[in-house]
Parts: sequence; structure tokens; C-alpha cells
Amino acid sequence: MTEKDNDPIVSVIIPTYNRADLLGRAIQSVLSQTYQYFEIIIVDDGSIDNTKSLVERFNNERIVYIQRRENSGNSVVPRNTAMKIAKGKYIAFLDSDDEWMPEKLEKQIKLFEKLNNSNIGFIGCNVVIVDEKNKKEWEYKIPRCKNIFKELLIMNNFIFNPSSVIVEKEVFNTIGLFDENLKTVQDYDMWIRIAQKYNFDFVPEPLFKYYIHNSNITNTLSFEKQEKDIRYIFEKYRKYYEANPKIHSTRLRNDGTKYVLAGRLQEGRKYFLKSIKINPLNFKSYFYFIFSLFGSKFYYRLTLIKKKLKQLLYCL
Repeated sequence: MTEKDNDPIVSVIIPTYNRADLLGRAIQSVLSQTYQYFEIIIVDDGSIDNTKSLVERFNNERIVYIQRRENSGNSVVPRNTAMKIAKGKYIAFLDSDDEWMPEKLEKQIKLFEKLNNSNIGFIGCNVVIVDEKNKKEWEYKIPRCKNIFKELLIMNNFIFNPSSVIVEKEVFNTIGLFDENLKTVQDYDMWIRIAQKYNFDFVPEPLFKYYIHNSNITNTLSFEKQEKDIRYIFEKYRKYYEANPKIHSTRLRNDGTKYVLAGRLQEGRKYFLKSIKINPLNFKSYFYFIFSLFGSKFYYRLTLIKKKLKQLLYCL
């Protein structure tokens, strides 16, 4: 593949806010890609650290730096800002505290080309999760599924993180930008919207690193705020849930699990009972309700066993 008229084929979007200590690693991981036909659009969401001087030190003509005067308080605002000016045929996202493997773009672009004319809208990949504090690493593998729209409605965001995904720009011209009403899980909402109209595929190997640290957005937002956004998404797609009691019931059961694991046992049990009411044949909800009676720690151990069994089956 060659560039035409010096236009980039991929627009890499990096939103950032006060992460000058981490941003350099992210930028360098893009510049080190084996696939080099890209532009990097960095949108600084009102940083008050030395982010600007860090970007300037790279002195690379492929980097477009946009500095907002004030922080928006919402990570999708800078993403949407960058998407409006992106020149590439494809858009790839990279959070400023994440890092790509050198062959990420090359392997995902090749898969796009291989699947040409198959209505593929976006492509993901597996991820290496790095817990620097506890010095642990493990691989998250995207589960295989036949109907991604259905599975997203049931399972929340199993695609994991925007840094894993590359999307054909035409997709956004069709479905629109990220929903700025959401403070969290904006990417989850976006994948649901894309999956309504397009197919999804992924490279079954880890192509980026996700670092766990105290300033991760999911760590700094309260459980209540995250749940508020999940409820917003439920209302947004209410008609799909109401049209399919099995999906609705399973979703309620999964929501109940989140409450139980957060130590909010009574609320979790209410979700299990709602799940049973909507679909009395959802026998898992009965078992989950019973397991919740033994407390959050016992329930957590069961979820770990379940995950290990799924990983084992995935590898067979």
C-alpha cells in the first residue's frame, strides 16, 4: 500500500490531560510502527503541565497538536474534536497512558484489506494488561461471538478499550461521533452503535499494553457515576431489550453481579430477581441469587473460577 497525495491512511487520535509523564511513551509507540502511513492528532484537553513542550520536542511534521483552553471533563470531547479534522481512511484511538506494539497498525490494516467487501466496520485486538504496582502482566483475549450486537447488549464492553480498535472513517460518517452525554463507557456505547450496522473482527493476539495506575478514569470515577452511565445506555437501547426477554434477563443478571462484587448485596439480589421475573427460564439467575447469599468474597471466587474455565475453553 502506498500513500496518495501525501494524505495519511490512518489518523491516530490521542486525547490527553496532564499526562506529560506518560504521553511520550504513547507517541513513541506510534512513531515506531512498522506501518508508517499515518498522522497523529493529539488533543490536549486543557493540561496545565508540560504537555505542550513534550509534544514539541518530538518535532515531527506528522503530529498535529490541538490545545483546548479549558478541560472539558469528558475524554470524548477531545476525541470528537480530533475526529472532525482527521484525514485518514481509518481512525485508530490511543489513550495517552497506553502503548502500542510495533505491528499493531500493520496487522489490523492487513485484516481490513483481507476482509474487504464484508461490511467490516471496526477491528480490535487482544491486550496485555500491565499492573506496574504489583509487577504483574496478563493477556486479555476478546471472546469469540457470532452476534456482536447481541453480545455487547448482554456483556458490557468486552472489546475492552479504545486503544485496541481501528475503525473505517466512513463508519463515523454514518453513525456519528461519541455521545458526550456519557462520562464513562462512551466507547461501549460507540461499539454498540457500530455493531448495529457493521461487522466486527479482531487480530487474535495482543497488540497494545494497557497500564493500570491510580489515575485511570475507571479508578477515579465513583461506582455511582459509572452505574448512572450504564443505566443511560440501557434506556438508550431499551426497545432492543424489551423485544428480547432473554437478552434483557441476562443483562440484568450481569448487572446484579456488578453490584454483588461491589459489596452491594441487596441491590445485586434485586437485579437477579428482576432477571428471573423477565425470564423465569434463566436458571443461571437462580444460582447467582443463591451464591450471593454467601457474600461478596465467595461470589468473587466463583467468578474467578468461571473466568479461568472460559480462558481454558478459549485456548482449546
